[in-house]
Amino acid sequence: MSQIKKYVDPVLLASIIMLLIVGVFMVASSSWGEGLKEFGDGSYYFKRHVVFLVIGIIACIAGYGTPLKILRKLAMPLWVFSMILCLALFTGMGVTVNGATRWLAIPKTNFQFMPSDLLKYTSIFFVAHLCTIHRKRGRRQGFLPILFVIGVSAGIVVIEDFSSASVITISLMSMFFISGMSFSELIAILSLGAMGIYGFVLRVPYRMKRLTSFLDPFDDIGNTDWQLANSLYSIGIGSITGVGYFNAHRTFNRLPEAYNDFIFAVIGQEFGLIGSVVVILLFAIFIARGFQTVRMQRKFYEKLVATGIVVSIGFQAFFNMGVAVGLLPVTGLTLPFISYGGTALILVMGMSGILLRLSAKGASR
Repeated sequence: MSQIKKYVDPVLLASIIMLLIVGVFMVASSSWGEGLKEFGDGSYYFKRHVVFLVIGIIACIAGYGTPLKILRKLAMPLWVFSMILCLALFTGMGVTVNGATRWLAIPKTNFQFMPSDLLKYTSIFFVAHLCTIHRKRGRRQGFLPILFVIGVSAGIVVIEDFSSASVITISLMSMFFISGMSFSELIAILSLGAMGIYGFVLRVPYRMKRLTSFLDPFDDIGNTDWQLANSLYSIGIGSITGVGYFNAHRTFNRLPEAYNDFIFAVIGQEFGLIGSVVVILLFAIFIARGFQTVRMQRKFYEKLVATGIVVSIGFQAFFNMGVAVGLLPVTGLTLPFISYGGTALILVMGMSGILLRLSAKGASR
C-alpha cells in the first residue's frame, strides 16, 4: 500500500476497485435469467462483462499514463468527432431501442455504442480548455464560446436522451461555475436551459408523461410505470438483509434491464438495505476523494477536468440510484462501474485513470 500511496490516492483507488468487484458479482447474478432466456447460457452477459472490464482496465492504465496537456491539445478535435457521431444517430446508422434512438451501429459489424457516452467526457476536456481561457482573458471574450459548447453538447443529446443531456449539463455547468461564472452569465444559461426543457420536454406529451410517471409509480403499471413499479417491488422484497446472492431471478424475474439500468434494484433485492447502503457509501467515498483531488490541483485546467469527471460520474450514479428507488424519473442511465459493461464502462474506467493520475500529481506536491 505504501507504493500505491506514492503514486495515487489509495482510498480513491480502493473505492473504484470495490465498485468494480460489486459490478462483476452483480452482473453475474442479475443477467443469469436473461442469458438463459436469450442465449441458453446464463453466464453469457457475465463473460462479456469480464471482457469489457479487462478493456476498461487497459483504458484506465492509458488514462493514467496520458499527460493532460496532450488531451488539452486534442480537446476540440475529440469534441467535434463525438458531435459528428451524435449527428450520425439521425442517419441510417442510428438504432432505435424502446422508442429512443440512442445507439449507433457501425456498418458491417455487430458493434453498437452510445455516442453520448463519448460526448459526455470529450466535452469536459473542451470546456475545461475554454474556461481556462475565459479566466485568463476575461469574461467578455470567453463566455459565448463556453455557452455555445454547453448548449450544443446538451442540445444534440436531449432530443433522444434527456438523462444524458442532464449529466452533460450539470458537469459542464459545475466547471464553468468554479471558473468564475458571473450572475448574469448564470441567468443567461438558466434561461436558455428553461427554454430548452420547455421545447423538448414540456411540449412533448410522451416525454412529459415519462418525466412525471415517477410521482405515482403504480397508476400505469402496464405502460409508463412498468419499470419503476417492478424496481420498487424488487427492492421491497429485499427488505433489510435481502433474499440472498443469486436469488433475485428465483424470487422475482420481471425486472427489465436488471443487469443494466436497474442493477441497483437487484442489489437491494439480493442484499437488502444493508447492501444498498454499502454501495452508496462506496460512491460517497469516490466522490469525496475525487473532490479532494480537485482541491489539490494547482493548475486550473487540471482542476476543471477533475471537477468534470467527479461530477459526471457522481451525478450519473445518483441519478441511476434515484431512479431505482422512485426519487427521479425513469431514464436510461447506467450505474457507473457496476452496470453491465460496454463503451460506458470502458470510458468510465478511462476517466478514472485520468482522475487517479491527478490524485498522484496532487499528492506529489
